[in-house]
Amino acid sequence: MKLAARSILGPLAAIASLALLSASLPHPAWAAEAAIPVEKPQPALIKLLPPGAASKPFVLAVALGSPPDDFRDAQGHIAGWEVDIVRAATQALGLKLELRPTTFDTLIPGLQAKRFDAATGQMGVTVVREKVLDMIGTLYGNELFAALADSKIKVNSLADLCGLSVATTRGSREMVFAAQEQPKCKAAGKKPINMLAFDNGNGAAEALMSRRADLYWVGSTAISYFVAQSKGRTKVVGSYTDPSFIGVALPKGSPMTKPMQAAIQHLIDDGTYGAIVRKWGLQADATKTAELNPTQAKE
Repeated sequence: MKLAARSILGPLAAIASLALLSASLPHPAWAAEAAIPVEKPQPALIKLLPPGAASKPFVLAVALGSPPDDFRDAQGHIAGWEVDIVRAATQALGLKLELRPTTFDTLIPGLQAKRFDAATGQMGVTVVREKVLDMIGTLYGNELFAALADSKIKVNSLADLCGLSVATTRGSREMVFAAQEQPKCKAAGKKPINMLAFDNGNGAAEALMSRRADLYWVGSTAISYFVAQSKGRTKVVGSYTDPSFIGVALPKGSPMTKPMQAAIQHLIDDGTYGAIVRKWGLQADATKTAELNPTQAKE
């Protein structure tokens, strides 16, 4: 249906379509597989814990978004591949895990204030973030653009975003990249990028499905899953950035950094990590090592 031809039925159809899509998102086909086995506490890992760590919960801030990253499932439980990894890692460390749902833009301030022990939220590992956080790479990913199936838009570079409405999440790298591109749009005599920032990926996806946004721009795991679940209603129309690590973030210099890194490496070595990424259909982006601050390490 063309935008120009929409009547009052158009928005209603878009909302109905969105409702059906949203209802399907928490039910990935991969989740039908056997649950990930409970990891047994590992004495060698427990010895790495700082004094007092075993007597309190390990608090993980989770930026809720959309599957398969960090989201609420049909029962209201916090789920996703990142939560599965940290849960298994804390089990191996003999720790109780406490999940604290939040929004993406609170993660770094919360870690710096030490309100959380760690954070996940499809957080890309960057040199800038590694200066203020410790980051453990857990998966490779890049950024993708999704559009409605009838869209003619192709994104070959950020210059193609000038004059478009683009939905993403608040506090994300996408917002930074777009802000850096705005002067270039102006210099080229083009309209600015209209960035629509939402608290989570679901809000950004809704903006696309209801045609308030021309594009939905977030990480590749969320976009690939979103497009697959839309059953032909959306498509990938471009990418930005080369594949790089997504990771678990901890306060810079945290005494829990080394134990968490060692626990995630243990999951890779014993096959639990492989079972988790296969559960969520992410095995093609798996890592073989749990690298600490991998971007700085490669400089």
